[in-house]
Amino acid sequence: MILTNYSIWYLIPILLLSFAVASLLYRYSKGAKTYTSKQRILLFSLRFLALFLAFSLFLMPSIKVKDQEIQKPIILIAQDNSSSILMSKDSTFYKTKFLNELEETFKDLESDYEIKYLKFGNQAKEISKTKEIDFKDNTTDMSELLQMVNDNYSNLNLSTLIICSDGIINKGKSPLNQIQDFTYPIFTVAVGDTTVKKDISITEIRYNRIAYLNNKFPLEIVVLAQKAKGSNSVLRVMKEGKTLFEEKFSIDNETYSKQFNTILNADKVGIQRYTISVQPVDNEQTTTNNTRDIFVEVLDGRQKVLLLANSPSPDISAIKQAIENNENYEVESFLFNKFDKKNSLKEYNIAILHQIPSSNPEHRKLIENLTKENIPILYIIGQQTDMPYFNNVQKGLQITQTKTTLNQVTPILNSNFTLFSISTQTQDIINQFPPLQSPFGKYNLSANLQSLMFQKAGTISTDYPLICFSNSNAERIGMIVGEGFWRWRMQNYLINQTHSEADEIISKSIQYLASRVNKSRFRVICNNVFAENEPILMDAELYNESYELVNTPEVKLTITDSKGTKYPFIFSKTINSYHLNAGVFPSGKYTYNASTQFGGNTFAANGVFYIATQNLEAINLVADHNLLYNISNQSNAKMIYPNQIKQLKDLIKERKDIKPLITQTITNKNLIDQWWYLALIVLLFAAEWFLRKYWGSI
Repeated sequence: MILTNYSIWYLIPILLLSFAVASLLYRYSKGAKTYTSKQRILLFSLRFLALFLAFSLFLMPSIKVKDQEIQKPIILIAQDNSSSILMSKDSTFYKTKFLNELEETFKDLESDYEIKYLKFGNQAKEISKTKEIDFKDNTTDMSELLQMVNDNYSNLNLSTLIICSDGIINKGKSPLNQIQDFTYPIFTVAVGDTTVKKDISITEIRYNRIAYLNNKFPLEIVVLAQKAKGSNSVLRVMKEGKTLFEEKFSIDNETYSKQFNTILNADKVGIQRYTISVQPVDNEQTTTNNTRDIFVEVLDGRQKVLLLANSPSPDISAIKQAIENNENYEVESFLFNKFDKKNSLKEYNIAILHQIPSSNPEHRKLIENLTKENIPILYIIGQQTDMPYFNNVQKGLQITQTKTTLNQVTPILNSNFTLFSISTQTQDIINQFPPLQSPFGKYNLSANLQSLMFQKAGTISTDYPLICFSNSNAERIGMIVGEGFWRWRMQNYLINQTHSEADEIISKSIQYLASRVNKSRFRVICNNVFAENEPILMDAELYNESYELVNTPEVKLTITDSKGTKYPFIFSKTINSYHLNAGVFPSGKYTYNASTQFGGNTFAANGVFYIATQNLEAINLVADHNLLYNISNQSNAKMIYPNQIKQLKDLIKERKDIKPLITQTITNKNLIDQWWYLALIVLLFAAEWFLRKYWGSI
């Protein structure tokens, strides 16, 4: 800490003033002549110092202080912790001797440099010593390492980064693109084995991670064989012990690659596990890369649609055909007077009411039951619709009829509609559709409704809705304000020899309305599939009766493995919900059950997740030293081999751009804010007073 020159000039008048006042007080003080010379000097000094410090509070209330800090150059040593390191011929050396030599080499530099150790693989993190390196990670993400170094250390005196790796990366971005803007050198230590050995492996699998029940989905598999010319093998795809696909092949080249294609059927709802294996060949280097598992989530995407009509109409058949073109929807159509499930509607996902409500009083009870079961409704309004009754059962659209006749209106697409999108082909053909018959009157649209199409009466464009929907999660309703949709399908076929564009309007409308919001008051949010060595992260949400997030009660969770072993946990509370890190589990199938009690009610949620074996390190076992060379060369550094590790110390010392960083900061400090300063003034005055009293009484 150094006082600046600006502060020193204030000391001179304070010193003179303090000396003058102290002298004056001493001259006229009682008994001054009775003290010895040493006593007089001590008393004068105490009073002078006390006055000097006191006057400084008024004449120099703050001082400028310059702090100087010297930061040692930081050397980061990052070790590849992936399992591929131990799959090379020198695995014993890397596990027992190499790490010790690495520490010993840089121990001599600790006086002049700040040495930090990192490890990377599944994730990058700082470690205290190399003993934390176990070479068990099943992926290598060098881009995460470089990003972490740049984020956490670039604002410090980072002088160099040393990466010890075999250059095999199977996750993340290309490191060569990341280091283009790095200003520090990156030395690399090339470990691993570059020799190509006899091996056959599954290198790539392409598939849909989500499929719908009873749909077929493609599966593409790429097999790579090295140094196995003349061998034969078999590729199999299995599920629950049953072979779904099998193909034999012969390897006719030293470097052989073949793509296999098959089609699988999603025949069961839930997470389905498929095992893909390739038969090993004689004297193969490793068989850990011969088998891989994939997981496909099969959803029962079929929505059950209830189509009810007040009376027969060609619209009924047209709408039903438009919906059934999508195999994920199942339609049941009835005339209202022949529908016998009026009090049991839970099996349906959405209801389409054609000219309902009409004058039939039973229509009100039907709509009440649909609303009670939270079933979305698509109203189709026409000549038979009872408008006062319709306005009463819903508040989204109010139509006040001024005439009992219908108006011929054509559609105008609303370019600001945001609830869902329709294709360009459909947008282009809409203005060629014939008119629908809509009620004539005054329209009032509530704020939570959006219009997909407006009405155009002759040459007059209006903002009256022709097709509109609610954008509220609490209630999903839609309205087609007109009858005659069958004409749209016929015109569509006349123009394009297809019904696709007209059908898309109905299909997208049904899809939006049927996308039900999860209204359960307790839920657990969890991925279906986790990678091996990936922590199991879960979130939980609990809602009160007003559907507001709360986290007052404790939430318990039990994870059960395939052998029946149970692992109990308790969620941690966040701001208004819950979070759990259950740690790492072995590969396999697991079920979970969560429960809590709130407001006198018991809530529960359960589910299933899988831990997938994902040893990407076993797919490619040939070290990529060329990548390491390019990283060092691009950053103006050098690549070395493990037996040259001691040379690395000299290479770093020789660099002139690696040097300590000196930083200076100047701050203003108020003297009155320093408690010790005030205490010192009081102590000096007290000491002078005490000594004067003590010596005066002798």
